[in-house]
Amino acid sequence: MARLAPLGILVAALIVGPLAGTTTPATAESAESVGSVESAATVATAEPTPEPSETAPASPAPESFAPTQQTSTQQPSPQPSAQPSESPSPTPSTAPSAAPTIDSPGANAFVSGSITVTGTRDPAQEIQLLSPTGGDPLCIAAPDGSATWECPGVRLPSGPSVSLKAVVTGDAGLAASHTVRVLQAPTVTGGSTGQPTTSGIVRGTGYPGATVTATLTGGARCSFTADASGAWACLLQGTLISGSEQVTASQQTSFSAPESSPASDPVSLTIDVDAPAAPVVVNPVAGATLPTAAGPYYGQGENGATVTVFAGAYSVCSAVVSGGSWSCTGSGVADGTYDLRAVQQDAAGNVSPGSPAIKVTYGAATAAPTPAPTPAPTAAPPVVPAPTATPQPTPSATPGSASPTPAPAVPGGGDGQAGAAPPALTVPGGWNDPTQFSTAVIPPWTVAQFPWLQAAMLTLGALLLLVVPARLLAGTISRARGGRPFLAGHRFSGRNRAREEFEVAPTVRVNRWVAYGGAVLAAAVFVLLSGPVSGTLSYLRLLLAVTLALLVVNAVAGLVPQWWGSRALQVDVSMTILPRYLAVIAVTALASRVFELQPALLFGLLGSVVVTAGPVAAQRGQLAAIRAGSLLGLGLAALVVVGTLPVATSFLSALAAEVANTVVLASIGSAVLVLVPIGNTSGRSILAWSPPIWAALTVPAFLTLFALLSPMLPQWTGSGTASLLWLVAAGFAVVSVAAWAWQRFVQPALD
Repeated sequence: MARLAPLGILVAALIVGPLAGTTTPATAESAESVGSVESAATVATAEPTPEPSETAPASPAPESFAPTQQTSTQQPSPQPSAQPSESPSPTPSTAPSAAPTIDSPGANAFVSGSITVTGTRDPAQEIQLLSPTGGDPLCIAAPDGSATWECPGVRLPSGPSVSLKAVVTGDAGLAASHTVRVLQAPTVTGGSTGQPTTSGIVRGTGYPGATVTATLTGGARCSFTADASGAWACLLQGTLISGSEQVTASQQTSFSAPESSPASDPVSLTIDVDAPAAPVVVNPVAGATLPTAAGPYYGQGENGATVTVFAGAYSVCSAVVSGGSWSCTGSGVADGTYDLRAVQQDAAGNVSPGSPAIKVTYGAATAAPTPAPTPAPTAAPPVVPAPTATPQPTPSATPGSASPTPAPAVPGGGDGQAGAAPPALTVPGGWNDPTQFSTAVIPPWTVAQFPWLQAAMLTLGALLLLVVPARLLAGTISRARGGRPFLAGHRFSGRNRAREEFEVAPTVRVNRWVAYGGAVLAAAVFVLLSGPVSGTLSYLRLLLAVTLALLVVNAVAGLVPQWWGSRALQVDVSMTILPRYLAVIAVTALASRVFELQPALLFGLLGSVVVTAGPVAAQRGQLAAIRAGSLLGLGLAALVVVGTLPVATSFLSALAAEVANTVVLASIGSAVLVLVPIGNTSGRSILAWSPPIWAALTVPAFLTLFALLSPMLPQWTGSGTASLLWLVAAGFAVVSVAAWAWQRFVQPALD
């Protein structure tokens, strides 16, 4: 047993030594795999790993019997030392970079044309402004040591929500983005056919659904709503004179209102409103007999015009005039005798009168081959040379066109068909076309950034500079005349006849409904003339819509006070027509036309309510307040209806839109004008009865009016009209207050 003990110790050393050596690499491997994800604290635990490798060589047996094991124990030892050098490297990294910002334009801002986009960044960042349509970036702002960046000359596509996104190059996670409203200028492509010559029709492309307004330098203008593809065309309204003109176009949409796009680049158009003369038909001659409809047909016309030949109701052929002459080959005419005429349409679209009619017979020449005997050929030569002899003189009759004469026949079709008549022009003018009243009103809640503050300031200015001074001036004049009306007692012509010249005074009785109908129709015509009018079917529809709207406005303004008077005040109230109101309608319509108000300022009342038994001041004030309040309520209700109506695409939808828009304009305009407290207006009665109620009605009425007129305000500001109006209003206020102060304070002291 004593001999076996050293042998057991030796065997144990031989077994334990290799086991200790093989344990060390495993430990190193685990330390290596864990060290890549652990923190610096893990590195501290990895350092004891070499300790087993230091204790392992203490046994000489493993060193002599397993040198490869020793090598393996030494390999993992540098790995723990290298691993700590890798893991601390992320620790000293700097704080993450800040994301860039977009400062201008702001979120949901309205922009057009070329803009400059600016923002902030870290000085070392390179910024890319991405395109909202994809593709290459719109701009790349290189780092320049500045904490700001900018991209000038950026042009964005039109749309209600166009994305602006700035990202840091190499790190898409650092980005800033928001959306803006963009509306670029439309384009003008030319006249009715896209050519630079037109008779008054212009066309182009714009944003789908936008209202495009084209304007000539001479002042003529027209508006049209672009279709779903963006195409638009309209007929210029105003005085057109033949000559060269510059035309521009701008557009406005629901998401851009009250702002409009900038004007497009001017396009030169040749206005041609002079119809060409009738073309000349040289061949065939009057009384000619043609075997077929092929012709030929030729003559003279205006260069560039398209000549169409008609035989009765048949369109025979057409050709473009070149070098003063035209030629075409016809087809498709049944045998018989017809009146042959030719008309021409110039490049501007003007159509000439027809040429003088000539009698032409088709198909009779086919009877000549009927005789079979030999005398038939002898009789035939006089007939055969006739067609050839007729074209032969043509070159001499039209010098310089001997060879060109047959050449124009090739464009006529070349296949024996002269081609159909030129395509009809797709000119607006149908029952379903929009008018200026189809989209006259823009509901404020459909606009993202409606200028309510501007409307409120205009309301305050109108009350302080116009309404209150007008009341002071009216009171001053009334007191100066001792309470007599301003025009009372004045006669512009003397009386040279007796008051009664007949034993029985002649009376002409007119049915009151006829009088009402005539007054409404006359008022509708005046309202129709508040804007440009075109001789198209759509304006007959507009006349019907305006008539219906005026009936609604007058019914509400008359029936509601009657109901209130009979139920609440117990008085009899009736409605009467006031001719002077028709004059007010005409004046407001004329002012809207002269000052180009879009939408127009309209007055739609034709009469007033009358109490048979003399009411007290309180009753008059209540009835006047009910009347003005009903008009204001009707206008606001119609405004809500306008905001819910779909886009007008048919006769009925366009009629409904025009009725609703006219009701809004006529009721709000009428409420504003009757609330001005001068003369015998409702505003005077309300102010005498209750000033707070007058203010409660007047302020929202004026605020609504200026909200409706908001699309016109940028144009007035840009042209200087707004400044002029402010000066006139301030001057009126100064004169009115001065007259009132003189009568109230200075004159009593002098007396």
